[in-house]
Amino acid sequence: MFHLCTRILVSSFIANVWAQSNELAAVRNVSSPLNQFSVRLLSETSDKAGDNINLALSPYTVWSLLSIIAEGAKDNTAQELDKVLGLPSNKESFRRNYKSLTKYLQEKADNVQLDINSAIFASKNQTLIRAYQTLVNNFYGVDIMPTDFKNVMQAVNSINSYVAKSTQNKIVDLIKDVDVVNSEVLMVSTLFFKGRWKLPFNDTATFSDKFYDESGNVKGSVSMMYQIGSYPYSFLANLKSHAVELPYGKGDRMSLIVILPQKGEKLSSVLRQIVTVSFDYVLNTLETAEQQFGEDYVQVYLPRFSINSELNLNEILHQMGIKDVFDPYEANLLGIFHHYLFISRVIQQARIEVNEEGTVASAAAAGSLQNRIPPPKFNANKSFAYFIVDKPTRSILFCGKVTNPNNL
Repeated sequence: MFHLCTRILVSSFIANVWAQSNELAAVRNVSSPLNQFSVRLLSETSDKAGDNINLALSPYTVWSLLSIIAEGAKDNTAQELDKVLGLPSNKESFRRNYKSLTKYLQEKADNVQLDINSAIFASKNQTLIRAYQTLVNNFYGVDIMPTDFKNVMQAVNSINSYVAKSTQNKIVDLIKDVDVVNSEVLMVSTLFFKGRWKLPFNDTATFSDKFYDESGNVKGSVSMMYQIGSYPYSFLANLKSHAVELPYGKGDRMSLIVILPQKGEKLSSVLRQIVTVSFDYVLNTLETAEQQFGEDYVQVYLPRFSINSELNLNEILHQMGIKDVFDPYEANLLGIFHHYLFISRVIQQARIEVNEEGTVASAAAAGSLQNRIPPPKFNANKSFAYFIVDKPTRSILFCGKVTNPNNL
């Protein structure tokens, strides 16, 4: 039996944070399983990482790449991937909707840039099944890149150049020599996002503040940004948490949603509960709040943070139910090659930076607060989770948590 070792490297970068109805409804049929996978991946990874490690994840790139692999899976390998990824057994409509989702996500928006790229680097000595090549190129936009893995240095440079170009040179050394030795196939999915706040933070208002653990003890200090403005804000009763939505750009296209557990609640418990109630609950609650209290102001205190995560996701995905594809004796990916393949590892390198870049001094809201009841305060001075969401498609693109102020 021939065992082909597949290296899967997933990279994403988020920096300097800043249709029609029928088609959009169909696209949301894709975003629903994506979001369910996203919150579960964050919850499982958070539990494994513990309270002292901050996290940056791009579940979209992991889900997308595994969905591409699922197209070439068979038997129990396919069943496990489909179940965990939330994919239908009949993928015809899913493929069309996935293609539409990608188109929506990459539509230009004011002050928001989003680039998504996927590639399969395959040994020149091995030929991907023609039908598989055509399918993943047409519906998933995958670039097929013939690569000489025997020339290790050339292969490394070729793959890293692709990733660097796709992430605006923010990730330049994703793989090393050891990642391509004895490899025949390497798959990469990248996501680059850059957004400017719709309502900018004033950097002169940023101050040093204490950051607390879940027991109320001081863990360290953070550079706390401050803004007051009209933001969707609500208490999430089913999650025992508060949530605020901070939009990017001028068209309310994409937003950063921050979820802060109420006093006495652990972030890990909140994340596990989101898996149960679904992320739609968060989105729907914030939409209702915006409709009912759209003109009300909220005081937002949010730490400036920068997180770089390099994670091997094999164990996490195994816990989630994806098992056979990692087993050289059980994996069945004969829809990709006429040889036996298995996944050696799934690696993600992700970065996020949230700061005041692009902000301008502004006091536009100050006069509106005179003679009014003080607005509610959203103070993220303890552990919180964050999600970057495309609102029209309701898709989670990026997520993570902040628990340790000393590593920001």
